[in-house]
Amino acid sequence: MTLGDALTQEALTTGTGFSISPTGAGGLRLAIRLEAGEVQHFERPGSGGRADWTATDLEGAGSGCAFNEPISAPWGQGLELLATGRDA
Repeated sequence: MTLGDALTQEALTTGTGFSISPTGAGGLRLAIRLEAGEVQHFERPGSGGRADWTATDLEGAGSGCAFNEPISAPWGQGLELLATGRDA
């Protein structure tokens, strides 16, 4: 499992809520709140799909990390469902 897939698995299995917003470049940004209070962010281009997600920033209390980790299509499917509310 890649780092991007591991971050996605953690977010999808322990997430307690999410929000969706556009990126400045017309893509989608998905923020998933983890049970410990951190927020893991994911992004994809506007014309992208389940194979185009990337794990980006992890925000935590007083600290954070920046990632640019690709996510495989099987894990991206879960993000796509949250972000678009439909089967991709």
